[in-house]
Amino acid sequence: MVTIDFPAPMEQRVMNALKADPNSVDLRAQAPHFYALGAHVLDLFEDENVIDILTETFRSRAARIADHGHNAQGALTDGADFLRGLDETERQLFRSAHDRPKDVKAWSQNLKRTT
Repeated sequence: MVTIDFPAPMEQRVMNALKADPNSVDLRAQAPHFYALGAHVLDLFEDENVIDILTETFRSRAARIADHGHNAQGALTDGADFLRGLDETERQLFRSAHDRPKDVKAWSQNLKRTT
C-alpha cells in the first residue's frame, strides 16, 4: 500500500495560516510556483477545503497585488515585503497590472496620431 502526503507548502499549518490571513503568508518561501504546485496537488487529492483556501487566498491577494501594480511607488515602499513574497503567478499578475496603464496610454497616443 502506498500513501501520498501533501507536500510541505500545502501542509495543514500553511493552510491554517492562509485561512487566518492570506496576505501575511510568504508564498514564495513556501514554493516559488505555489499555485501551480497547488493545482498538481489537487489533481492527486480532491480536497474541497484546499480548493476553497487556495481560491480565497488568490482572490484576496489579487486585489492587493492589483493595487500595488497600479501604484508602483507604494509597492516599493510600504508593500516591498509583500511583493517579495509573491509566487510566480502573482508576480505575473503584478507585472500585468503595472504595465497595462502604460499600454493603454501608448495605444491612445497612437490612435490620436492616426486620426
